[in-house]
Amino acid sequence: MVIKEATTAAVVATAATPRRRRASGFARMAAFLLVASVVLADVIRVCECRTLRDDNYRLQRIRRDDKSSDYMGDGTVSDEDEDSEEASPDGASTPNTMPSLLTSGLVVETIEGTTVNLPCKVANGSDDYAVIWINGTKSIMTDYYPMTTDPRVKHGTQSETSAGYQEHTLIIEQVTRMDSGSYTCRITTTPPLEITHTLRVTHPAKVLAVHAVGSTGSPTGGLKKLTVKQGELVQLVCSVAGYPEPTVQWTRRAKYHQQPHQSTSVSPDHDQKVPDSASSTSSTVVVSNTNEVRIDSVVAYRDAGYYECSAHNSITTGSTSSGSGGPNAANAHLGIELEIEFLPEIVVPRLIVNTGETYTAQMACSVQAYPKVKVTWEKEMLTPNGPASSTPVVAEGPNSRYDTLRQSASQNTFQGSGNATAIPAGPTFVLRVKQVQGPQDFGRYRCRAENRVGVSYSDYITLTGSPAQPQQSYVKVKGKAPELAWTVDSWSPLMEYQLQYRQQQDSPTSWVDVKPQPQVVESSTGGNAGDERRYSMSYVFGDNVQPQQQVGAPATIPITLQHGTTYVARLKARNVHGWSDWSADVVFSGGMDDDQEANEITQYGGHQHNDDVLKASVAGASGASGLQQYCSTALVTSIVLATTALVATATSAC
Repeated sequence: MVIKEATTAAVVATAATPRRRRASGFARMAAFLLVASVVLADVIRVCECRTLRDDNYRLQRIRRDDKSSDYMGDGTVSDEDEDSEEASPDGASTPNTMPSLLTSGLVVETIEGTTVNLPCKVANGSDDYAVIWINGTKSIMTDYYPMTTDPRVKHGTQSETSAGYQEHTLIIEQVTRMDSGSYTCRITTTPPLEITHTLRVTHPAKVLAVHAVGSTGSPTGGLKKLTVKQGELVQLVCSVAGYPEPTVQWTRRAKYHQQPHQSTSVSPDHDQKVPDSASSTSSTVVVSNTNEVRIDSVVAYRDAGYYECSAHNSITTGSTSSGSGGPNAANAHLGIELEIEFLPEIVVPRLIVNTGETYTAQMACSVQAYPKVKVTWEKEMLTPNGPASSTPVVAEGPNSRYDTLRQSASQNTFQGSGNATAIPAGPTFVLRVKQVQGPQDFGRYRCRAENRVGVSYSDYITLTGSPAQPQQSYVKVKGKAPELAWTVDSWSPLMEYQLQYRQQQDSPTSWVDVKPQPQVVESSTGGNAGDERRYSMSYVFGDNVQPQQQVGAPATIPITLQHGTTYVARLKARNVHGWSDWSADVVFSGGMDDDQEANEITQYGGHQHNDDVLKASVAGASGASGLQQYCSTALVTSIVLATTALVATATSAC
């Protein structure tokens, strides 16, 4: 049994030995192939380097052979051979040799008043051919003889150098800008030989003329003023000269300091609108960086003014048209005045003028127009059985109850009562009622402006004895009790007040009337105009507010406001002549006793601090750090897994 098991083991070992031998043989074969491939690559690199060295050596040898094979008289032409044939040692021309030019064309820049030498060297010249100087298309010199009567144009000294060429230099003395151009030196061979010099004489930029094209379509030069109608086409063209080429710029100095707007009207909610104010200063602006200004449809307030064309280059000294700068500055500017005729435009600063009987009242309108305007006033007359008509107001004569005055544009701030505003640029025309006599003078007025273009009318101005529009004085909120206050100007004693309020989000028609009348305080000083009286009144909202009896105490409105709700309120007042306009809406809110910030409701909303958002931000910062740790762990894990996979693969292969 033992012998049998030993025999079996020997057989198995004998069978495994060839397999191990085959595996070892494969390994040795793979190593051999790797070493062989490396050796083969090195051999190929060595062969390539040797080939490149051999090629470089042959190329250098060929170049040395080429240099040593070129010698005089060997039948080949080299640079030295050509140089030797240009002239003989004694300066005489080689027989049967054509003349040639040894000078290349130049670009010569110089300033006015200098002398210019334009060279022209001729080799192998002979009497069979002439040398001609041509300026543009005109011959000015033949050989050494001038062909022009200009004494500044001369030929250089006749000379022939030892090298065998002739000098045909053209000299121009005291050059001017008119000498700029091309100068050609030509030899009359067939075909002719020639070179061309370009002469550029630098001179300061200069504005030659300004041409204007108006509605007629025909250009007009030399004008100092161009007058067109509003809406027409205008084209201004500037002609300039100078070298280097000038840069051209158009500027405009506006005629009108402000741009008036059309007069406004009263909105449906009776809030008086004020015209927008424009720029209050005149300025010079750049309108074009070319030599042309084109306006397809001119507008007076935008386009009227003084247009100036200026030209500049590196030679121009000075850059202003106001007299500063060097002697060339005056010629570098030229301008034209653009006047635009337009229909009178009227702005009414106050559409409602409040006054009282026996007082003086003033109404005004600001008029802008070109050409000159004539302004008169009219009053609307109501008829029982027909439409209203306007009757001219007679403001002349000693018995007239009216007078007029005109204020210049520089004194155009008309102060009146109530909502006085500054009148935009333009003369202001004022109608003054010397002593108001009740219904006879109350009513609607308008001003009429006429010039050569046409007639314009202002909006109606209402002269009334009713109170002026109430103005908000203050809004106070204490806990749940908001307090609102107004002031009212009136020439007659106030008799009644009306307060309305509603939630801001409700319909504009859902106003709620308030009955209590406030304790009114009459000021001892007048309002804006100095004659009217100023009244102050206030209201307080809240069902728990105790009424106060002292003078000037607010009227109590026993209404509980909803927390967090925004309200609006408005007020108007009445005297013997009628009701005033409604005041502007006042925005307010009720609040809670322990939440003072909730009362601070404004047109722009309140501030909000969200703790949840802040905490979320902090949590987000912590989360970012955890994410980095997670990613680092994942990276280490992936490396460990990859290493394990490689070990497992190697083990399985073995």
